[in-house]
Amino acid sequence: MMKINFFFNKNIAVILVSFLLALTPVSSFSFQLDKGSIDYDVLFKGSLKRGGKILNLSGKKIGDEGVERLVSSSYLEKVEKIDLRYNEITVVGAELLAKISPLPKLKSLILRHNILGDAGTTALAKSGSFPNLEEMQLGWTETRDAGALAFGSSNKFKNLKKLDLRGNYLANKTKEELKKSLGHLKTLKLF
Repeated sequence: MMKINFFFNKNIAVILVSFLLALTPVSSFSFQLDKGSIDYDVLFKGSLKRGGKILNLSGKKIGDEGVERLVSSSYLEKVEKIDLRYNEITVVGAELLAKISPLPKLKSLILRHNILGDAGTTALAKSGSFPNLEEMQLGWTETRDAGALAFGSSNKFKNLKKLDLRGNYLANKTKEELKKSLGHLKTLKLF
């Protein structure tokens, strides 16, 4: 009789705990910082590497507010590579980047896995802020045909060698057009 009660009580406890966990909002398990409490200066300074040539903010989830702080800071003066993957950046942040004073030393801009859409991608394609950019990564940014084609018709990236548009919603016709207009690139990733 003792074993049956123990087994029964153990199962009830497991079911009760499972039930309570199911009711707990997923956000309770998130360890993401409250954006209002981020000290951007500390974050940006700590994310600079190689004497200020690389700024790696990948996964920091700075969002558009963080981009606004970044473009108005002095941290980008010597930067050659900016990694902004997984930062919850939208068209607003992309437009802020597109309007920044030219960054002549910047060679690589990584914006993969953000939500830029066509408007954000088009703003970047029309931007004169990146005159010496050699690599642009825009994979998985919710970009569609219009945004991708903006790069195909842009004359702003004379030094561009690599363009990554994988994981976006591009029609086959658009991919074919990009292969023609951007065929001179060393690397064009569309699939």
